[in-house]
Amino acid sequence: MDFPFYTPKGAFPVGGAVRDLLLGRRPKDLDYAALDPEGAAKEAERRLGGSLFPLDPGRGHYRLVVGERTLDFTPLEGDLLEDLLRRDYRANALFFKEGAVFGLRGVEEDLRRRLLVPVREENLYEDHLRSLRGVRLAASLGLGLPGRTQEALRRHARFLQAHPEAHPARERVREELARLLLSPRAAFGLRLLERTGLLGVYLPELALLEGLEQGGVHHLPAWEHTLSAVFHLLFLWPEAPLEARLAALYHDAGKPLTRRFDPEVGRFRFLGHPEVGAEIARASLSWLRFPKEAVERVQALVRRHMDRLPEERRALRRFLLRRHDLLPDLVYLMAADRLATRGVEAEAWEVLGRYGEALREPLPQRPLLSGEEAMALLGLREGPEVGRALKALLEAQAEGAVGTPEEARAFLLYWRRGREAQAPGAPDHPG
Repeated sequence: MDFPFYTPKGAFPVGGAVRDLLLGRRPKDLDYAALDPEGAAKEAERRLGGSLFPLDPGRGHYRLVVGERTLDFTPLEGDLLEDLLRRDYRANALFFKEGAVFGLRGVEEDLRRRLLVPVREENLYEDHLRSLRGVRLAASLGLGLPGRTQEALRRHARFLQAHPEAHPARERVREELARLLLSPRAAFGLRLLERTGLLGVYLPELALLEGLEQGGVHHLPAWEHTLSAVFHLLFLWPEAPLEARLAALYHDAGKPLTRRFDPEVGRFRFLGHPEVGAEIARASLSWLRFPKEAVERVQALVRRHMDRLPEERRALRRFLLRRHDLLPDLVYLMAADRLATRGVEAEAWEVLGRYGEALREPLPQRPLLSGEEAMALLGLREGPEVGRALKALLEAQAEGAVGTPEEARAFLLYWRRGREAQAPGAPDHPG
């Protein structure tokens, strides 16, 4: 067997890269155990180029980034067998040397049956991220967690619940959760988080959805509905970006705090849950150190997920223009939410159909007149009123009421007369 990537002298490919090759996948991130990690990393830099920087020079950890590929170098402590015995899961306890793959006993069976089994349960406690990583690997690689693995993860989850000081760095948690959500089996991974107790460790605000009965059109409790929404989002939109997936995950996060029994309708209601859920998403994702732009987008999507598309075409195009920054994520989220709800599934296809029909003619990207032209036409100085005029013009273009610069000028003059008529002190009737 030939390893398909450059290997510096005295460095051995280990772990996930070797595993991926055996599973028929092309590895992207490469890990090397090296006798001299810094020297091996510098040799690789001379050969491959890229950017080299120390991750933890005190422990001998170095990283080389070459394009989209990451090469990590760590010290080989003891012999290769000792190195394997310190790893997290048997499927990762592999190394490549002199044209052959070596691993712990049982790894071949694990890979054949596509299972994830810890090397030793105590290894999970050497790096407390390992239980979460196991769930992420199961989701992203399509691996099963046998009963004893799940029990080990549940014990580790209970330990983490009792010892919050042992929690991994938030940035590392964020990275694992993001990779889990970006896998095609995201809903499966989220279910494993729940079953192992890790949902309550890392996403306690979402653990409150477990067992929360909803009633009405909802045939599923709130957590199962959330899993179904995530599943259907990826069914409708397999390439959905991370922000859309996070919005599906958090779209009903506000329900535990807004659940109230309404005796008039004889069931529980969740009035205001989009707004509350948006704030929960903002707080949770900010805590996990997601980028500010991503947090704001998810927050806006959660707040708007209960919006309904207007019936009339001109109103629909105006609606879409006002939310154009959230498209197409918002429409797919609305459709996935409906597919996860009994009795309104047909609305999902209607939402997507009407969205596609409304955008056969693309929405306008900019007003037909510039700010300077609008100011000269209306006799305005720089200020908010210019922005309001251009926004009204852009909406008129989206509706199809304005299509040329001449029509745009006529529209703005008409718009100004309407504004003047509504101003305080204006006469009720002309003349």
